[in-house]
Amino acid sequence: MSNPFKKIADTAKETQKKWESTKEEPAVTTITCPKCGSPRPVGTNIAICAYCGHKFMEVKVEIKHRRP
Repeated sequence: MSNPFKKIADTAKETQKKWESTKEEPAVTTITCPKCGSPRPVGTNIAICAYCGHKFMEVKVEIKHRRP
């Protein structure tokens, strides 16, 4: 009877060897608020700075009702 935990451990070691060579440093690209300098992740749809309330973009919402 084989030990199932040995197989799991062996597979984990092989997977670790495979991924050790592909390590990359994590990075987040940010831009800063022009008013207060707080960081803001690039690619987000944030319209207002969470720290100072500066509006990054003007968002106008208009709701039109359908008439039957």
